[in-house]
Amino acid sequence: MRMETVLLRKGGESESVRLAWDACVAAGYTGRDRKSVLAHVEELRKIGVPAPERVPSMYWVEPERVSSSRLLWVVGESTSGEVEVFLARSEAGDLCVSVASDHTDRALETVSVAKAKQACSKIVGTLFWRVDEIGAHWDSIELRSWVDGVLYQEGTLGKMLPPERLFELAGEDAPSGTNAISLFSGTLPVLGEGLVYGEKYALSLKDPVLGREIRHEYAVRILPDRN
Repeated sequence: MRMETVLLRKGGESESVRLAWDACVAAGYTGRDRKSVLAHVEELRKIGVPAPERVPSMYWVEPERVSSSRLLWVVGESTSGEVEVFLARSEAGDLCVSVASDHTDRALETVSVAKAKQACSKIVGTLFWRVDEIGAHWDSIELRSWVDGVLYQEGTLGKMLPPERLFELAGEDAPSGTNAISLFSGTLPVLGEGLVYGEKYALSLKDPVLGREIRHEYAVRILPDRN
């Protein structure tokens, strides 16, 4: 999989880059704080999703499922998004990051989380930063999502495992023949009482040190679920 995108440098200049990967993983339950991880497990348990076999978990998805679209077509009314960061390397070897949503079929999750991850395309931003330009203050970078205009998730990247640890875990679990991995980081607990199934999602990755932000929005269109 190759994706043409725009890389924003910390000095304000931008350049076109091509990201490339041959395997993609959606990491789950990646919180550094055990209480936060258990809170997310409980959110999913309430809708019938069993506890994971291991924590963190690696759910491999078809590499072509990654998209920067602003319109997501899904089947049925039981899908929802969750804000994450997406990490991939450019063809020059630079690790790049953007805001993302691991949109998932929650009904199918009660049967198989791995299959549920395949049911929806994964949304990523149209702009990226280089990780080596923000690595020193990675933990302070802010991640937020809104669903239908209401703040849904909020926290810092310091609440989740750092990129180097996520890629280490992914590498240990990668399918044979994998050379380049792209990665969804895992998410933050929701602010309300449970998961929300909305029509419009807004995502934000904000760097308070360099004073910049990546935002992405997408709408959900529902196709009928039929036998």
